[in-house]
Amino acid sequence: MSKISKFVHFDQFTEYRKKINWSLFVLISIFTIGSWLDISGIWCELPLIVDTLPEGWRLPSILTITSQLGHVGPLLYLCLRRFFPRALSFSNAIIGVLGLGSASCILLAFFWDKTEFILDESRSIYLYIFNFSLSMLDSLSTVTFLPYIGEHFSKEYIIPNYIGESLSALIPGVLSIIQGIGHPEECFDNNTSNGNYTLIEERVKPNFSVRIYFILLSILIAICLVSFCLIHFTSLFDSLRKEQACLGRKQSQVYNLEDPDLSTKLEDGEKTQKSTPRHVIKIFMTVSFLTSFIQYGFLPGLMSYSNMPYGSNIMYLSVNLANIFLPVSILFSMGSNEVSTKRILIELSIPMAISFYIISIAIMSPCPPFVNAKYNLGGYFMVLCWVLLSSILIRVRCLIATKLEKYGRNSLLIFGISSQFGQVLGGLIIFVLVDVMRLFKDKPKCSPFDYCQNYQ
Repeated sequence: MSKISKFVHFDQFTEYRKKINWSLFVLISIFTIGSWLDISGIWCELPLIVDTLPEGWRLPSILTITSQLGHVGPLLYLCLRRFFPRALSFSNAIIGVLGLGSASCILLAFFWDKTEFILDESRSIYLYIFNFSLSMLDSLSTVTFLPYIGEHFSKEYIIPNYIGESLSALIPGVLSIIQGIGHPEECFDNNTSNGNYTLIEERVKPNFSVRIYFILLSILIAICLVSFCLIHFTSLFDSLRKEQACLGRKQSQVYNLEDPDLSTKLEDGEKTQKSTPRHVIKIFMTVSFLTSFIQYGFLPGLMSYSNMPYGSNIMYLSVNLANIFLPVSILFSMGSNEVSTKRILIELSIPMAISFYIISIAIMSPCPPFVNAKYNLGGYFMVLCWVLLSSILIRVRCLIATKLEKYGRNSLLIFGISSQFGQVLGGLIIFVLVDVMRLFKDKPKCSPFDYCQNYQ
C-alpha cells in the first residue's frame, strides 16, 4: 500500500482538490472533449468499416497519413496569427474548431461509405477528405486548448484538459460498445454445385448504423462548444483568471476584440517569468515528439496488422479498452503532477518496450506467435499491450505539460508543436511502409484454422 501511495501521492491529491473550482474543472473537461472526439470516433468504427470498405487492412495506415497531412492546420494558424493576432486569437480558434467539427461530423455521417474509382482502385475518397479536414481542425486544439488554459487559469486546470482529451477517446469507445460492433465474425460453409465448399463470412449487424454514430458525435461536439462559451463569454469565473488574463479580457470587451499578446506585455511589466532550464526543456520536447510519433503517428497504422490476425473482436477490444482506460491514467496523474524528470523517463521506458513488441507482431502478420493459442491468449495479451501503451503515454504527456506550465504559455505552445511534428513524421513513415511498399500482409477472410501452418 505504501508503494501505491508513493506512486499516486495522495497528499498532493488532497491539496489539489483544495485549489480548484469544481464547476470550472467540469466545464474545461467538457469543452476539451471536443479536441479529438470525431477522429477518435472514426478509429472506434474501424472494426466495422475495415471489412466494409475496399482498402481492407490498409485503411488504418491511409487514415493515419491523411490525419497527419491535416496537421498543416496548426502551421497555417500560427503563421496567419502573426498577421491577424486579434481575429485568430486562441478563443476564436477554439470556437472555429468546435463549430466546424460538429458540422463536418454531420456530413461524414452521410458520405463515409461513398467510393470513387481512382488510380485503378476503388477508394473511399470521401472518408479520406473528411478525415483530413477533421484532423486539421482537431490538431488546432493541440496549439489552442492548452495555451488558452495556461494563459487564463492556473496550472491546476491543465489536468482537466487532459481528462477531456482522454474522454474524447473514451466516449466514442463507449458508443461503439453500445453500438455492438465487437462480435467476432462468423463463417459458414457455402456448398457449390460441384461438391466443393468455401467459407463465407457473416457479421452480426450493429444496434445502430455508422450514420447514427457520427450524428451523435456531432451533437456531443456542439455541447463542447456551449461549455467553452460559458467559460469564455460569461463572468462566472473571472475571479479565477490570472490577473493579466482578466485585465486583457476587460480591455478586449472595450474594443470588442481580444489581443492575444496583451497578457505577455503585462507579464513583462508586472511579473518576472521563471527562467527556463534549457536542458530540461529539450528533454521534454524530445519526449513529446517521441510519444506523439509512437501513439498518434506510427503505431495506429499497424493497428490492423497487430490485432486482426487474432480476430476482429481483438481489434475491437484493443481500440475501445485503450480508450476507456485513458481517463483512469489521467486520474493517477492528478495525484502525482510534481514528479521528477527521471521518473518521467523511467515511465516512458515501459511503452517503448511495448511498442517494439507490437511492431514485431505486425511484421510477422498474418501469422504471428500464439495466433492459434488456447483461449486466444496471444490476442488478449495484445489487447493488454495496447491498453498499457496508450495509458502510460497519455500520463507522461500530462505530467510534462503540468511541469512546463510554470515557464509560460510559449513553452506549452512549443510542446504542442513538437507533438505535431512527431505525429506527422510517424504517419508518413508508416504510410510508405504499409500502403506504398506493401510490406505487411493481411489474412484472407474466413481462412481455415490451419492457415498459418501452411503459410509461407
